[in-house]
Amino acid sequence: MGGKAARARAARKGLEVVTNLSSHRPAGGAPTAHDLENSSPECNQILLALEELEMTARIKFRPHLRQRKEIPMDNHGSMIVSVEHGCGQQQDNEDGKNEIGEGSSDYHDKHLCDLSEKNLREFTLALIPVERISFQHITNLDLSRNELWDLPSLESIPNVEHLNLSRNWFAKLPQSIGDLTKLKTLIASHNMLRSSRASLLIDQPGEIDGNESNLCESSTKSILQSLELVEIDLRFNQNCGHQKLKDVIQQELPSVHIKMTINFPCPVGAFVGASAAERDPSLLRSQLEPWSTTALRRRLVADFGDKASSPEKFPRADVMKRLLELYQEESESRNTPRTIIQASGTLIDDLYREKLLLVLKKWKDEWMGKNLERTSIRAENYMILTSPKSWEPLGRKKRQKAEAKLNEHREIWDLAKIIMASVDNEFASKYSALAVTHNFQGSPHIDRQNVGPFYGLSLGDFDDKTGGIMVECSARVVANVNTKNRLGKVDGRFSHWVSICLI
Repeated sequence: MGGKAARARAARKGLEVVTNLSSHRPAGGAPTAHDLENSSPECNQILLALEELEMTARIKFRPHLRQRKEIPMDNHGSMIVSVEHGCGQQQDNEDGKNEIGEGSSDYHDKHLCDLSEKNLREFTLALIPVERISFQHITNLDLSRNELWDLPSLESIPNVEHLNLSRNWFAKLPQSIGDLTKLKTLIASHNMLRSSRASLLIDQPGEIDGNESNLCESSTKSILQSLELVEIDLRFNQNCGHQKLKDVIQQELPSVHIKMTINFPCPVGAFVGASAAERDPSLLRSQLEPWSTTALRRRLVADFGDKASSPEKFPRADVMKRLLELYQEESESRNTPRTIIQASGTLIDDLYREKLLLVLKKWKDEWMGKNLERTSIRAENYMILTSPKSWEPLGRKKRQKAEAKLNEHREIWDLAKIIMASVDNEFASKYSALAVTHNFQGSPHIDRQNVGPFYGLSLGDFDDKTGGIMVECSARVVANVNTKNRLGKVDGRFSHWVSICLI
């Protein structure tokens, strides 16, 4: 299962996309059937043993959670949380579905055209059941929770006042919104909207169409300015979380209520430290920080039995505070919030180890302080080499730069390849990037670009059984993988960090 962007690309190519995420692990949860089917018998034993450790620790404090609490999710992979409304309890799925016309009888009568959760990749007017509702009578159109990234002309439904496009794959607001001249409420939360003026339809028509002759017409309104909007909801769009962007939109639409999730400047308490390099790896909070808010929210529900709460009323700062409180309750009776297990990688050949160590020392001496390519990680040197196959999508200049860099450090690349093949020949034939570091310290993080586990190897004069890779296996279990002179396999898609500074 890829991320939202990968799933959107697959859908545009006509491929099937898995939208049922009920078996998705909540920030290091139990191994799924997919994990077990695609792993070796040895790996299966390890996965099941780790899950047994987690369950033992969990039921000691929460005996009712022998099985993790089920996470309520919709068909778009979103948590469903219960909230109180004026007349009974309803389901609010974080995107404002129940906010359209809330309290109005029109929301559920003939004025509503509800096409939510229909697995739509294309919307056409033919989908509207004309025998039940007239095009002219539609005032509420709900297209949420589909796989839409564009809309055709909407001229045939001109009286729509409330439009819900949440939980789709829009990278830009469709220009056809301009057909809805009576539109008052636009919900476009939880999409993939870009932050450009053109993507948000606040540019002048000439700017959008590239017609310079229109740029001087100051009286010309943008698409959104030409509507009767009262509210626009842009919450939970990853690229639309900057306060400056909200200020720009508000300036263009002064009478419209703009709803946005502001991530920058960072809300108070949401994060500690701007990056992994600034976080103390010994602190539990630092180890949890790499996880997304959604992953932490799922952990609260699945591993601690907490109630799911609306992101709007229970933001990241509150989620983190609550998690730390629950960990503290458990740690008071066992002196540590989590169980740490020891593991070791596969010892490599002494001859190869000595050769690689000499080459790395030469690299360190020549490049001291010049090779910090990943500034969010605390290290004296950090360099990434990539394979020729990974250069295919790059432009000519970037390919030339990557090739020159690989040729300059070819000895490191070739030795690493030989050592990797001596332990896992299949992996050696597949991996496409090599990170070379010097004095990599702490820095809890998650590798966002990885498509699978990686191998770690550390060399130097530091004490045995130190300087390993700590990796979070589940909510209550952390593994300390000894990588001194050893290749240890770690899933970098889980929170992980170096236990001490390497020398």
